[in-house]
Amino acid sequence: KHGVAARYGSACRQILLSGGRVSGVRLASGEVLEADHVVFNGDVAALSQGLLGESVRAAAPSPRGQERSLSAFTMSMHAKASGFALVRHNVFFNQDYRGEFDDIFHQRRLPRQGTVYLCAQDRQDNGLAPPGEERILCLVNAPADGDSSSFNTKEIQACETSSLALMRRCGLEIQATPQQVVRTLPKDFAQLFPGSGGALYGQATHGWMSAFARHSARSKVTG
Repeated sequence: KHGVAARYGSACRQILLSGGRVSGVRLASGEVLEADHVVFNGDVAALSQGLLGESVRAAAPSPRGQERSLSAFTMSMHAKASGFALVRHNVFFNQDYRGEFDDIFHQRRLPRQGTVYLCAQDRQDNGLAPPGEERILCLVNAPADGDSSSFNTKEIQACETSSLALMRRCGLEIQATPQQVVRTLPKDFAQLFPGSGGALYGQATHGWMSAFARHSARSKVTG
């Protein structure tokens, strides 16, 4: 309506500066789009790491000792669920929190028994199941090391098996073939959001001072 031409699937290689302020962006194709203002909607760490050009590192300097938040191992599926009155948002807790967080933060591996968050996307909060198959997302916390390490097939299968077993002990039975499950790991999130390592929530928010270390919406580079 207002003359905007949307450009989809056009990777940005660099944010350009001229005279100390934003002047445009260079696409991966080499094409330059001039602009007075740029909204960067990626992980702020990508700026401080120079992934959008050395000249805009100063837009979001990395706080000293900054830690990443959690990443995740997710399983998305279209399947039939029974035996447990799921609502839209569900959490299945394991019995060993200390072991789960030791696996994630100290051993830097998928938890041997992790808490499982399950989103039943086709349900409301009345516990009633829709007829037939439904959309289900299961999420287990994982270390945000997607840009530096990966998990082998055995580790992934073990985490998936223990997660399904936990939900089964709680009474939930999910009927899905391996082909019905789409798995996403920290390395996949890291590829989707460069600079994040797969962290889903930006930098970690440990300690009472963490809120003051977060970047504001307006950067230190004009424009």
